Amino acid sequence: MRVEVRLYASLASYAPTRRAGEPFDLEVGEPATLDTSLTTLGVPVDEVHLMIVNGRIVHDRSLPLGEGDRIGVFPPVGGG
Repeated sequence: MRVEVRLYASLASYAPTRRAGEPFDLEVGEPATLDTSLTTLGVPVDEVHLMIVNGRIVHDRSLPLGEGDRIGVFPPVGGG
């Protein structure tokens, strides 16, 4: 199954051929969840603060994904 992923800020390093926020397709096995997509990318779960699926903030990382879903992944943001 194919989903579209965008990794933002420091998480872009897990897709080294892409710039931060640039979309790319990811093939994931079924049944696919947000957690399995992170595992496929090699992104440690503790580095993720926010995930958005199809324009909606999602807190449950066991959410099943569907073909063509769009996922945005954001790290914690600091600043002052």
